[in-house]
Amino acid sequence: MPFPTEQIEQFVRAGYPILNLVSWEEERVQNSIKSIGVKVHGDNCKFYVWSCTEGANNGSSSSFNGEDLVVEALSKVEEDTGPGFYIFKDVHYYLSEPRLIRKLKDLYQNLRKSSKTLFLISNTASLSDDLEKEISVIDIDLPDRSETEKIFDFVIKSSTSESIQESLKPNMREACINALLGLGALEMELALRRVLVGKESMDEGTIDALLEEKAQLVRKTGTLDFVRSRVDIDDVGGLENLKEWLYTRRMAFSKEAQEYGLDTPKGLLLMGISGCGKSLCAKAIATAWSLPLLRLDLNQVYSEAFGSPEEAFRRAIKTVEATAPCVLWIDEMEAGITRSGEKSGDSPTSRIFGYFLTWMQEKKYPVFITATANQIDLLPPEVLRKGRFDEIFFVTLPNRKERREIFRIHLESRGKDPEHYDLDSLAKNTEGQSGAEIEQAVVSALFESFSNKRELNDRELIIASSSIVPLSTTMREEISSLERWASNRAVKASR
Repeated sequence: MPFPTEQIEQFVRAGYPILNLVSWEEERVQNSIKSIGVKVHGDNCKFYVWSCTEGANNGSSSSFNGEDLVVEALSKVEEDTGPGFYIFKDVHYYLSEPRLIRKLKDLYQNLRKSSKTLFLISNTASLSDDLEKEISVIDIDLPDRSETEKIFDFVIKSSTSESIQESLKPNMREACINALLGLGALEMELALRRVLVGKESMDEGTIDALLEEKAQLVRKTGTLDFVRSRVDIDDVGGLENLKEWLYTRRMAFSKEAQEYGLDTPKGLLLMGISGCGKSLCAKAIATAWSLPLLRLDLNQVYSEAFGSPEEAFRRAIKTVEATAPCVLWIDEMEAGITRSGEKSGDSPTSRIFGYFLTWMQEKKYPVFITATANQIDLLPPEVLRKGRFDEIFFVTLPNRKERREIFRIHLESRGKDPEHYDLDSLAKNTEGQSGAEIEQAVVSALFESFSNKRELNDRELIIASSSIVPLSTTMREEISSLERWASNRAVKASR
């Protein structure tokens, strides 16, 4: 979403005295607000930025003493004459003081009759329950594609050699811009300058470096992880129905699909037995569609280590939207969004549940949600209905043909020629085992053959497989119940 210049301008012209701008990008917000001030009030518009360390500064001199407390600084705003924009940073840290709350309420009344506007820059939309009526909230999203393109072109033209500019082909420029989406304006500029240091041309290494920079910055949110590991769809054994569904929609995020009149896919819910490849499929979807993959950790959202759960979740969603088009992976969704959370009243879980449902239904950004769940009965029916997800796929234990394919994939990935092994016999002897259990059998057999200094053979693979007590045995009743539930409520991922 572009910077809300028109929205802020409308609020100012309508006489709103106090605006809370929710953003981490102070420099970007300050520059934009200054431009709006000139547009609305002309060159006579005063512009001051206040912080607890430097007082109020207009860029050339300080007007309010740096030692002034926030209440005294706000009093001087009230006393100042003429049109002016006043940005105050970090005020939300002081809102435990009753005098400050009272002062902001007084300002709300007094500034309405003036051409002065007070802007509060904070990273939270909720400042204080006592100020809900006085302060209007405006979200400042991360730069959209148009703004990202301007930042990219500015950096390339201002700080790179001619050889780099000549090597910048249209497809390379597009790939770099996609890699930068999801970062703040200053983060984009610094990341681009860093990866271009010492370079004479743009290549694939530049894109990889930008993606790595992006991965580091996305991790700082604490609730999101930028998943770099790529899994080819052919490295997932079986699941032909799911693969066919993905292949049909492989071009769904392209410009051609939009011109054809297609809606972008909303997402998939992969439910089923643990260890049968649901998480692997999430990675394979991003690879197959050439989209970045972001994993949302709901446990970190609820931990309150990164602010209130609602604010942490909301911030994570904003970052995901700025990265679009992308795949959002929510692993074990039932752990964070459950029936108990739905009915627990005014709790963080219920508020996040409501926000998430609305976002899934109304989201305007091409974000494809890939959610996995092991206990589908814990999920509220609102999550499961059509419109939230495009399809619900049930991933069950692999059949004999799929087990044969899984053995081939794991042997081949470890440098062993599958042709030297009796894959049909191995598949027959692993009835009831999941893909994860078959992989563990291959790993155990490899350790055994390595310790005995001999080549891996069928006998060791069968012994390793037979030593595993499969989940289908230890949790037979639960798996049977899950299969009955899915028989007429979900599409089978395997044929």
